[in-house]
Amino acid sequence: MQQPIFSSLTLAAYGWSPSNWAQVFYPDDLPAEWHIAYYANEFSRILLPAALWNAVSLAAVATWAKDTADDFGFYLELTRDVLQAAHWQSVQMTVEQHLAEKVLGLLVDSDAMPLLPVAWVERFAVHQRVTGQWLGVMPNGAEAQVGMLHSPQAFAPLALRDVFEQLQQHTAHRDVILFLDTPYATVEQMRLMQQLYGV
Repeated sequence: MQQPIFSSLTLAAYGWSPSNWAQVFYPDDLPAEWHIAYYANEFSRILLPAALWNAVSLAAVATWAKDTADDFGFYLELTRDVLQAAHWQSVQMTVEQHLAEKVLGLLVDSDAMPLLPVAWVERFAVHQRVTGQWLGVMPNGAEAQVGMLHSPQAFAPLALRDVFEQLQQHTAHRDVILFLDTPYATVEQMRLMQQLYGV
């Protein structure tokens, strides 16, 4: 089978405020309750971390769909821990009642796959995350292949080039969504690389 030609890269965040985004991306005078709408004006996708469900009010989740445009899409990270947590049933119900229409996919750890609700496997595109790889295994029918970069600091130019070279060589789809758990400077670096690579 012929390797798809990587032609489109969508950047998005891992959570509403990874790393130093709260200090750099959001204006100082912006009320916290407006952060979601502000983020959604700049980005069209987000990956909600599994750990978020331990910290966020489930009532707040109900407002997220309303605070984002119709074409904004959510991805959910699911791990064994969250799927076995005491509050998982509440999380599942909240997502199904308030967010499901805008959920475009799940990023699920390999060891958590057997715990995933059957209804979710049938409803959502399930991207499997394999340990040691930053691109997820792409399911049939997904809008794009998804990946995630973690780094406590901005990337050196050679490291950035390596990311784009890997995307060109290993993507299973021409469209890629890359979720960033990095300083905000990485977004600016990646956008420059997008221009250079024409994606």
